[in-house]
Amino acid sequence: MEKMYKSSFRAIVLLPLFVATLLPGIACAGDEAVSAALRSLLIPAITTGTPKKPAHAELLRVYSERQFAPLWQSSGRREQLVATLSALGSDGLNPENYQPNPSLAATDDPLQRAQHELLTTELCLQALTHLQQGRLDAERFGHFWRAPSLEKPARPSPAEALGRLANDDIAALFDQFRPQTALYRGLREALAQAEREMAKGEWPQISPGPTLKPGMNDLRVVELRARLTASGHLAAESGIATDMPPMEDLRMDDLLVEAVRKFQRDHSLETDGAVGRGTLAALNQSRHDRLTQLRINLERARWIAAEQQRDHVLVDVAGYRLTYYRDATPVWSGRTQVGMPARETPELFSRITHFTVNPTWTVPPTILKKDIVPKASTDPDYLASRNIRVINRDGEEVDPATVDWNHTAGLTLRQDFGDGSALGKVAIRFANPHAIYLHDTPNQRQFKRTERAFSSGCVRVEDALELVRLLIENDGNTYQSRLDRALASGRTGNLNLPRPVPIIVAYLTAGPDEHGRITFRPDIYSRDAAMVQAFEHTQQQDRKDF
Repeated sequence: MEKMYKSSFRAIVLLPLFVATLLPGIACAGDEAVSAALRSLLIPAITTGTPKKPAHAELLRVYSERQFAPLWQSSGRREQLVATLSALGSDGLNPENYQPNPSLAATDDPLQRAQHELLTTELCLQALTHLQQGRLDAERFGHFWRAPSLEKPARPSPAEALGRLANDDIAALFDQFRPQTALYRGLREALAQAEREMAKGEWPQISPGPTLKPGMNDLRVVELRARLTASGHLAAESGIATDMPPMEDLRMDDLLVEAVRKFQRDHSLETDGAVGRGTLAALNQSRHDRLTQLRINLERARWIAAEQQRDHVLVDVAGYRLTYYRDATPVWSGRTQVGMPARETPELFSRITHFTVNPTWTVPPTILKKDIVPKASTDPDYLASRNIRVINRDGEEVDPATVDWNHTAGLTLRQDFGDGSALGKVAIRFANPHAIYLHDTPNQRQFKRTERAFSSGCVRVEDALELVRLLIENDGNTYQSRLDRALASGRTGNLNLPRPVPIIVAYLTAGPDEHGRITFRPDIYSRDAAMVQAFEHTQQQDRKDF
């Protein structure tokens, strides 16, 4: 027993002698005897010199609510709990981490039954908490930053809900804590479908080789047809059934090219119909890899679910999309351009507080060093052609021709507002330590590309002015008129948003496209492997602790 409790009950299991003196007359395993044992186990662990742990306080919260009546002495309720925990696989969680040992309940000793009761309750609380907000910490494993001014969303307490449990519908209790966002539901349905398809066996693999382009003839076309047929992107009758197909069946014909394009759309790849390196890598991912990808993105969806229960802006970094929600309902969505892999767009929770109209652009140090200096040092007209001025530490403008571009300390480069300015007509501001923001851009043609990770960390928004107008829509015509006048003036200035709007910047490698259909995305920042490793490590640690 002591080995099982080394996580949260290390202190409790050291109390048997103390409990025995309190319960000398207990000889049966009735609920009243178990209740007395629960009281004797929990109260000293909180109120005496026994080390306090969060789990102890939560357990006391559960049983105080119930006047220490036990939860799991009924075999019927235990069976319901086991069945409900087993269903957590549909949420991408490992049910084995939350299953108590049923043999521990088969005893007449009230103290041992109480100890098993507490272990079962702690596992249940852990499952509810993981289901509600994730098994990994968003700030530690997702590297989310939270603005100090942004209040954390209120979440129902698993301990309170469990303490008030009055009937045997354990599944309904878990449904209360399962995220109800469209993102989570979509990913959960996709996981269920992917698990059903596992029974069909692994997808055929495609041999490495040069890019398969429309119209080409190649023996690997046979493998490509088989792969796309297995995943439903190519009609079954279009597949090749013979071992030695005729030459015309080795051709990348129009039907096969369209199937490749369909696959590329489902995996957020450039829809050119050619099987290059990126498309080949996606085609050769296993069904197991896809299941894992869905599971870790369900975890990411749990991290942000509570933040989505109000008005907010969601930036889906890997999906290259921004959506504005009112009362958790999407009202506007647009394409984005995000940070390149060397200059990632960070994940965060903050609040949009103001806009900069007709913004100037202060060149960040990284862009100055890597992009501007090499060009300004060789082209004397480079800065002037882009309305970029050089300012010294005294605020004075400096002639670029006099600058030693090998020593730029103390210099600031600032681009004036105008045609072609980097930030377009508006920048949307929110607190964060990374100096990023949303902004307009003159590079509208780049929104037509499927892969759009080429900014320096900030998020370029298609039709950014439309988003601004929606954000201020509820603040009346007066504010709208102020915005119009500020834009028309050509002068740079800030407009405070009367009611700040929360913003979530999240990284999802599986999520909805513009039609709400779950698609897979390239892992542009190579974060999935570390996420999988952390997820698996914590699951192993849970099994070790219990």
